[in-house]
Amino acid sequence: MQRQAIHYFVNSNSSRGYVSFYESNFGGLDRVVPLHGYPQKPLQELLEDICNYAAEQKQRTELIHNCLDNTLEGVILPDLSAGVIHIPFYAENNGLNLLEDYNIRQMREALGEAHGYFAAALRIHDAWEKVYIEKMDFQAADELAKKTEDRLIGDRHTEKKGHAVDRYFGAATINGSFDYIANLTQCLGKRYFIKGRPGTGKSTLLKRLVKKAVCAGFEVEVYHCAFDPQSLDMLVVRELDFCIFDSTSPHEYFPSLPTDEIIDVYEVAVEPGTDEQNAGKLTQFRHDYKEQVGMATEKLRLAKESYDRAQQTHLSRLDEAVCKKTIEEIRSALFQK
Repeated sequence: MQRQAIHYFVNSNSSRGYVSFYESNFGGLDRVVPLHGYPQKPLQELLEDICNYAAEQKQRTELIHNCLDNTLEGVILPDLSAGVIHIPFYAENNGLNLLEDYNIRQMREALGEAHGYFAAALRIHDAWEKVYIEKMDFQAADELAKKTEDRLIGDRHTEKKGHAVDRYFGAATINGSFDYIANLTQCLGKRYFIKGRPGTGKSTLLKRLVKKAVCAGFEVEVYHCAFDPQSLDMLVVRELDFCIFDSTSPHEYFPSLPTDEIIDVYEVAVEPGTDEQNAGKLTQFRHDYKEQVGMATEKLRLAKESYDRAQQTHLSRLDEAVCKKTIEEIRSALFQK
């Protein structure tokens, strides 16, 4: 099956702070070119040059996006076991960096405040989950998980050692929640949409499937929740031609292809009438949660403004000839045989 370029994130500004899966995605590559503190304009030119050259060479590409503003921040060339990734100043927790200016410090402060609002939203989400946990039929949920495990993986296996790579399919950006689910799943023969409510075991089901697939020797793409990285939102097993993901807000999707299928956890394992009996409480949870996330998003915007100002001090010092030479050197390092 032909695989098109896929898009994803490896970092997240979350309820648990800035959480990176850099090592999971870059640790196993033979060649990695880390870029530090590059201004936006030359960085985009460099990454676009790499993508264009990869297309000319008919190389598969994986495009990694910045969790703050969704711009490109890295490229992986899986067939060459090579990659390039930009590491911005604010991601390097080095309090002794003498090159940090006022704007970078302002950005760190705004990001810390955003993480605080996300953490407050998580506490609301935890209380929200309890409404459904108290009404769960855990035996029915376990039976559904076993049935799903058997359908999706069953006794199929490979002779090689299985492996899981951790990523995010979306991010809480300065423009709100954004995801690449459509891109990541477009070439798959089967897509399973998990429907449910907070606390109904969607992430637990996915964790169980990941364990089963890895033990069976498959390569698994594990997509964590950008809001709470300890929770899972999707897994993709391209060798088995399927994906299964949490299709609820803020990444709510519905079947659009003949082979798409819904797995409704609420219908199977939650006491009927739970939504109706707790309507007022649930409305308040949704309101309070949305309010905290909105304040977090505003702090992300302020952080981006500070970072943009910081970059201006570096842009004026760049030498165009040096930038061009750097692009050529990085391209050579990535595409060497």
